[in-house]
Amino acid sequence: MPGPSAEVALLAERAHAAFGVSVEIDRLEAWVREVATKSPTALDPGIVLACGLFHRAPDALKRFEDSVAPRVRAALKKLGASDAEADEHLQATRARLLADDGGARLKLYRGVGSFEAFTITTAVRSLTDAHRGLRPREVPDEEPLAKLPAAVDLERQLARTGQAKFFAEAFRESLAALSARDRALLKLNLVDGASIDELAPLYQVSRATAARWLAAARQALQRGTLERLTARTKLEAAELDSLMASLESGFDVSLRRFVAEAAGTDE
Repeated sequence: MPGPSAEVALLAERAHAAFGVSVEIDRLEAWVREVATKSPTALDPGIVLACGLFHRAPDALKRFEDSVAPRVRAALKKLGASDAEADEHLQATRARLLADDGGARLKLYRGVGSFEAFTITTAVRSLTDAHRGLRPREVPDEEPLAKLPAAVDLERQLARTGQAKFFAEAFRESLAALSARDRALLKLNLVDGASIDELAPLYQVSRATAARWLAAARQALQRGTLERLTARTKLEAAELDSLMASLESGFDVSLRRFVAEAAGTDE
């Protein structure tokens, strides 16, 4: 029987250096062969963590609780979840990854991007699915901004001039008009919680380039939203520009929400 490949052994070494997690080489090689679509040298070491979690390795479970779970909770809070909601959806994510179908969902992570980002995506989808399940009288379909707690001032200001309904339309159309790369960057950063330091190696560019791309994507989305609002409403461009500038936090929450709703369209 041939021994484990040198590439898988190197992947195991990278994972141990990054996470302090170890998995038997034969077990890891079988896991990579089953779930990965790229060479072991191109895989994120998080795939070793996923393998360890599937096999209930104590060091992998500890790493999940100490490092991954807090980031998942923080991402849910950024999306407007209350403490109770964040705890609820974090627990649901644990169950989906570690318990449901014997941990089969872990095999959906193929070592592309960080395992933390993959886990955050699972949690965010749990949260957004729960919000979509609210009864119409709680979140009326004709008032999509009611779903955005931090954007409520934006909704109210636009409502004073009867323009509130145009915001969500302009936002979603502007998001759809972005390139696939820009939408992916916004999703990874705002929904999955990936930092510039995580985005740069994912796209194999420098940190400065990743930061520039992300800033340009945000600016293009905001500019497109303003242009569409200007075309559809009776407000002057200067009034809209001032309104959006004064409500940057609301815009960011809207961005997270709508990007989250669009998550998966380019996957």
